[in-house]
Amino acid sequence: MKKYDFTKKGFDLQTAYTEEKDAGKYTDIFKNYRDPLTKYAFSVLEGRVQSGYMIKLACFRHLQDLRRQKEDPEFKYHYDLNKARAILNFAKLVPDVNAGVPLPLVDFQKAILCSIVAWRDEKDRVRYVRATLSMARTNGKTYIAAILAAFYFLIEANDTYNRKYLFVAPTTDQSRVGFDYLRTMFRKMSESPAFKQTFKDQQIDVLTDQIISRVYNNILMRKSYESGQLDSFHYQFAVGDEVGDDKYIGKIRTGNGKITSGQAQEPNHVFLQISTAYPDSNSQFYKDQRLLQFVMERDCDRALDDNLCLIWEQDALIEVDKPETWSKSNPIMNLSPEKKDQMLKSLLSERENKMLDGSIEEFQNKSLNLWLQVKKNTYLQLDDVNAAIVPEEPVNIFGRTVYIGFDKSNFSDDTALVFVFPYVDGANNQRFYIKQHSWVPLARAQNNIEIKEKQDGINYRDAERKGYCDIAKNEYGYIDDGVIFNWLVDFVEKNHLDVQYFCYDQWGMSRMIGWIEQKLDWKTMAVKNVIQTLTNPTIDLRQKFDTREIRYLDDPIIKYSLKNAVLFSNNNGIKVDKEKATTKIDFVDALIDAWYTAMFHFDDISLDKKNKNDPFAGMSEQQINDYFTNNFSF
Repeated sequence: MKKYDFTKKGFDLQTAYTEEKDAGKYTDIFKNYRDPLTKYAFSVLEGRVQSGYMIKLACFRHLQDLRRQKEDPEFKYHYDLNKARAILNFAKLVPDVNAGVPLPLVDFQKAILCSIVAWRDEKDRVRYVRATLSMARTNGKTYIAAILAAFYFLIEANDTYNRKYLFVAPTTDQSRVGFDYLRTMFRKMSESPAFKQTFKDQQIDVLTDQIISRVYNNILMRKSYESGQLDSFHYQFAVGDEVGDDKYIGKIRTGNGKITSGQAQEPNHVFLQISTAYPDSNSQFYKDQRLLQFVMERDCDRALDDNLCLIWEQDALIEVDKPETWSKSNPIMNLSPEKKDQMLKSLLSERENKMLDGSIEEFQNKSLNLWLQVKKNTYLQLDDVNAAIVPEEPVNIFGRTVYIGFDKSNFSDDTALVFVFPYVDGANNQRFYIKQHSWVPLARAQNNIEIKEKQDGINYRDAERKGYCDIAKNEYGYIDDGVIFNWLVDFVEKNHLDVQYFCYDQWGMSRMIGWIEQKLDWKTMAVKNVIQTLTNPTIDLRQKFDTREIRYLDDPIIKYSLKNAVLFSNNNGIKVDKEKATTKIDFVDALIDAWYTAMFHFDDISLDKKNKNDPFAGMSEQQINDYFTNNFSF
């Protein structure tokens, strides 16, 4: 099979599908697989069903995996049509909570059910032990989750005893809402001719916080993340509802860890995460989506092959003005023309109301399933932060001009060095490539990296493995200036960098500054940490992000800092700030310092105070030496 990596230049998803189809690679699949999931995948990639990029990725993955069953001997999964029939036959008998009778499923709902249940490993266990599902509100996420919970409780349990099943949400109130839906559905199932005998045989009781099979002692329970009481259970099937909630990021992250670690002892387990987008993109649910996007884009790799990701969302913010695209995030609109007209009318009304009252972000967030930076004083939009990420360095930094920014740690803050490399791309566009390296102190976190990670919301150990930071290793948890200085000098010398300016916060005193000024021939620039000084570089940097002139690697420290930087303003101007002490924006502070000089790079402007009578004013020591030592003619 041809290897595709859509994170690299030259690979395009739609082109790849067309090439494979035209080469006859999907002919046998088209003939042999007539199930709803495979039909849906073809419909999406053929453009018959309007879909966003994430769903197209998932559909391409499904078709490629169907091929891998025969073409890749190392691929250990198979698609079981009998399992697909089983879940669909079950689902069409489940009564709708409001109607009281079964309702026809939409194609995308059938595709979800088949994806989770029908893909199996070599031991006939479910392939996807973790599934991430997201779409705009009122599109039936809870209905699908309820069908799956009932299927695993009644069918997949398969005469086994003492199984535990879970429905969990951030708060008690939220979990009650979702669990009440489950309870109502189970009660209606108990009265349905299709399930009445099963409920009687298993002696199933629907209680306030539990659904119990008395015969098998299987229990479907309700819990909340805020309670933290998720230890000591091994859930065969678990639903995490509203896991994108930005008010409980830490509790959800910790709770999910307890759920998945407990499930490790269950041979046929599934953890289904469902949610619509929330305002704060620091949510673990958002991070999971971006990770799985990267995984699906690398079709050539088999990383996280047991994770499913189905995200119905708009592709861009500008689509708020394109109602004809809204079925990307609201797939239930495709149920019927009548349903589409009814939903479109409602959504248009909602959009107009939100525009008039100044809260259009809520519509984009919840009705179009778009993750946003919706704080009124946010420094950068999430789209701008993500658009700057590149999969590989856009330019070779060896021998390049660089501007360096330095932010010294204060108590629990990180110490950050930022490198700004100006360059001109292949289309003759002026660009800036940004790198950083941070040092993470542990002195204010009991010298414990786990505590520090929970305080800051950053996975520092992963960042260190990737080379983006160093964690304090001494017994006191402090960062030594000498270590930073030696690292910096080594980095500059190893890459033969031409340092234009070393910029630092004038109020952030450090021995580093004295060493650089006395031991090196770099020009230094003290940047006053006052709003009058910082306004211009702060505005200019934001404009460069907005016009897509900034590039950086997928560095978690850069992303976190940029997303959490907010603006402070008064009559004198603006500057970047943070909302709370544990929010880390040290990288942004160092970047603004570097930008104080770097923003003039393409303008041929020198910031040195020139002595007009001195012909060597503004020249570095090396440039002056070159003048006297290089051969020249006259």
